[in-house]
Order: sequence, then structure tokens, then C-alpha cells
Amino acid sequence: MFRVRFLGVLLLGLLLSSCVVTEQDLQMQRDLLEMKRRLGDAERALKELQDDTSGGVRAHIETLARNQADFQAELDGVRVDLQSMQGRSGDQERVNDDLRQDLVLLRDELSLQITDHELRLAQLETGGAALNSATTDPSIPVVVSPAGKPPAETGKKVSSTPVGESAPELYERALKKIREEQDFAAGRELMETFLKRYPGDDLAINAAYWVGETYYAEKNYEKAILQFDEIIQKYGEQPKVASAMLKQAMAFEASGDKATGRLLLQRVIERFPLSGEAEKAKQML
Repeated sequence: MFRVRFLGVLLLGLLLSSCVVTEQDLQMQRDLLEMKRRLGDAERALKELQDDTSGGVRAHIETLARNQADFQAELDGVRVDLQSMQGRSGDQERVNDDLRQDLVLLRDELSLQITDHELRLAQLETGGAALNSATTDPSIPVVVSPAGKPPAETGKKVSSTPVGESAPELYERALKKIREEQDFAAGRELMETFLKRYPGDDLAINAAYWVGETYYAEKNYEKAILQFDEIIQKYGEQPKVASAMLKQAMAFEASGDKATGRLLLQRVIERFPLSGEAEKAKQML
């Protein structure tokens, strides 16, 4: 009986011991599964965070790239507009320079024409005084200058040209000789010196034109025609060529070749229709 009870107690202990072990294993398994679940959740959350972060960075980079492209496009547009404005400004400056030179040339031409008229008036007055003297005193001979030639000029000195003189200074000095002092020979020599020293200067065409004007003022129409023709051939379509063509036409008419003169006036109108010289040519025709 005692042995039976002992075996029963032993079996009961073994049964209870096996039950305790099984419960702990189950708890450990549950804990392990929970840790795995939490680890999976953490990994998914981390992955989502990484995805969101990288997506945000990519979106930010793409936005910056678009902004940079737009800014570059605007900058290129501004650069193009600036270049266009600079081009228009350069064109307008060249037009203004041409207009200024035209005005200077027109002023000088009018001044020379006034001087020419004053010389003619002085010659007429001198001739009238000589005729009056001859009428009162028959013993005094009357000398009349041949038509188309000015009285001979004697004793005039041609001014020397300093080597260090700048182009504008030399040009202004030559122009003063022609316009104010009416010393056409000296002024012409200074203009020719200017052309030798400064052939590429912007005032070169003006200097060449004034050489022709001095010949015209001296009524040496043949040399004036040749000089103006050289300007026409050399300077092509520059605005001063219109002035040279107009003056050449006037020289032909003054020398008696009115047909050639009218032909040249017509060419001025055809070649430079919008110029002031074209208007003058129309009036002369």
C-alpha cells in the first residue's frame, strides 16, 4: 500500500514537472514571436521613413533643378535682350555720327558758298571801281580777269604741320584756313597732309571732300571733278558720297557741261533717295 502511494506521488510529481516546463517553453515562444513582430514593424517603419526621406530629397533636388533651368532660361533671355539693345545702341550711335558729320559738312559747305559769293561780290565791286576810274581818267588801263578764273594770289605762305599734331587738331586747322582765312591753297595742302598722315581716320572722307571744295572755290572745276570722283570711287555707299556726287554735278554744270551735270544729279536721286542731297538735286533739276 505504501509502495502504491509512493508511485502515485512520484507520477504526480513527474506530471506536474512536465507541465511547468511546457508552459515556460510556450511563454518563451510567445515572447520570441512578439519580438519578431516588433522587429518586423520597426524594419517596415524604417523602410517607409527611408523611402519618404529619399523621395523628399529627390523631389527637392528635382525642384532645384527645375528652378535652375528656369533661371538659366531667364538669364539667357536677358542676355539676348541686352545684346539686342547693345546692337541697336551701336546702330543708333553710328547713325548719330553720320548725322553729325553730315551737319558739319553741310555747315562747312554753306560757309564756303557764302565765302564764294563774297569773293564774287568783291570782284564785282573792284571791277566797278576800276570802270569808274577808267571813265574819269582814260589814261588808266582797266584790267579785267578772265571769266571763270579768280585773281592770282601772291605772297601766301603754306603753314607747316607739326609732327605731333593730332588728327582733329590738324583737320580743324586746315578747315580754319579754308573757311575763315579763305586761304584755299594752304587749307588744301593741310587737308592733303591730313590724308597722308591719317588715311584711316573717320575725318578722312571729310578732308578729301574739302580738297575738292577748294578746287571748286578756285573755279578749277576739272581738278574738283577729279577729286570728287576719287571720293565716289573710294568710299562707296557712305553718306558723304552723296555730297561729293552733288558737288561734282555742280562742277560739271559750272564748267559748261550741263548734260553731264544733270545726269549726275539724277544719279544722286537714284542712289541716295532719302538724303538731303537728293532733295537739292531735285530742286536743281
